[in-house]
Amino acid sequence: MKISVRKHLSLVPAMFLLLLLSVCGKSFAVEPAGFPGKKTLWNGFDRFDFPVEEFSVMVIAPQKAATGNPWVWHGEFFGHKPAPDIALLKKGFHIAYMKVPNMLGSPQAVENWNLCYRELTQKHGLAKKVALVGLSRGGLYCYNWATANPDQVACIFGDAPVCDFKSWPGGKGKGKGSPADWKRVMDQYGFQNEEQAIAYDKNPIDNLAVLAKHDVPLLHVYGEADDVVPWDENTGIIASRYRKLGGRIDLIVKPGVGHHPHSLNDPSPIVDFIERNASVGKPRSLPVHRKDPVGKLSATLEPSKRVVYKTVDGHEMYLHLFEPDGCQPGDQRSCFLFIHGGGWAGGYPRMMYPYAAHFSEQGMVCISLEYRLLNNPKGTTVFDCVKDGRSAVRFVRSHAKSLGIDPHKIIVSGASAGGHVAVGTALFDGIDEPDDALDVSCVPDAMVLLYPVIDTSEAGYGNKKAGPDWRKISPVHNVRSNLPPTIIFHGTGDTVTPFPGAKKYQELAVEKGNRCELDIHEGGRHGYLIFDEKLYRETLVKIEAFLKSVE
Repeated sequence: MKISVRKHLSLVPAMFLLLLLSVCGKSFAVEPAGFPGKKTLWNGFDRFDFPVEEFSVMVIAPQKAATGNPWVWHGEFFGHKPAPDIALLKKGFHIAYMKVPNMLGSPQAVENWNLCYRELTQKHGLAKKVALVGLSRGGLYCYNWATANPDQVACIFGDAPVCDFKSWPGGKGKGKGSPADWKRVMDQYGFQNEEQAIAYDKNPIDNLAVLAKHDVPLLHVYGEADDVVPWDENTGIIASRYRKLGGRIDLIVKPGVGHHPHSLNDPSPIVDFIERNASVGKPRSLPVHRKDPVGKLSATLEPSKRVVYKTVDGHEMYLHLFEPDGCQPGDQRSCFLFIHGGGWAGGYPRMMYPYAAHFSEQGMVCISLEYRLLNNPKGTTVFDCVKDGRSAVRFVRSHAKSLGIDPHKIIVSGASAGGHVAVGTALFDGIDEPDDALDVSCVPDAMVLLYPVIDTSEAGYGNKKAGPDWRKISPVHNVRSNLPPTIIFHGTGDTVTPFPGAKKYQELAVEKGNRCELDIHEGGRHGYLIFDEKLYRETLVKIEAFLKSVE
């Protein structure tokens, strides 16, 4: 037989590549194997339904898989509020669901999930770590499987999740309960009587240490008025215990909302959380946007929760809360609301996290405000930025009890354009959302302004951004009596928001009988506080002294 040496040599590179793939598979993006079963369309994406053992499994495939084949696995109620799934499919994630209803996260349900996991990862090449989505009772499936397989979990998103079956369906706390589902718990978990069920110590709220040890990040979205799965018996306990264990959990609160509707109008926070934590080969941590000392500090901090304070054109707007230790609803704590700068067109709440974190350590409930930015959404104006600031103060004052604050001790602070929004809460009467509770005052009890936009004329900053009606929202042109006690920090070398405007505002405020102090930093450029950590710390001390003087 004649052997072709050239033919066999041509196989060497391919064989070598296969060897590399088998040894270093994690370094290569491998397309998932095709899925079997019935193929249909779901929101424009291929859906496959096939059995694993005797159970029905559904997988929806992206048009192009992301590196490493990341995926999302639903506990229950797949297809309800699908916007996050659609967004993640567009980013290359697969979506999966195993139909094992009425098993309520029981040990047998966990075993069934194990079968599904092995099928999808070993046979079809999906990522070894999966993002879990637990909606309502789906929380029992996700958490119980996660605690049994913590090294296989990238993150958990809980949407009003059940985290203790004694709360729901047991109804042993504040909730309504469900007798039929409570009987299913008894049957599925093999309890002989109710006493055994109540004594069970492996509910998600009891079994968090292993998730904290494996640094599994959590996100819960819940309605504060949920009387089906009460948040304080489920998410509240999870958050408190997980943080004490060193775990990371983000909370998004929907005031006045019950168990329904689920999800968010704008799913971006959910999608960002899953993409950041479940993407393969991407860093989990947030990027450091600013290299100055305060910017670097901001990257290390996280709020205790985010609270929806208004919804505009289907987009939730958030208060980023930093709560002091031991804070409870009904407390009478001072509140410090911070508003970031960025010329009304940029910036983000994280910029003010260091200030909020510092004063929360002093026992205050602190908030960093998210507000609309110019043309985001399209058509947003400086007037809208001001409206958001005024809405936020009204929300805080009208929800003082649930936030644990004294409605008569609200301090508002802002930097640069955020300083303009801050002073606008006291000055710009009539620039309000029509559906705001206008009978609730938006005037704070004190103001702390950091190198603020204080003059929107051509001599100041933002004249063109403010538009032809700039005078209506120029603080220096609207000074009046009966304003809150105010301190302004400003540098004489500021060429962005020129120092003469701040000096003129302070003089006019004093002339009209207001208390208004001006802390002058000779030669200080715009934003001078953030570039020198020592100066930043000294300023915090000055703010503390000012606040003490206005108590």
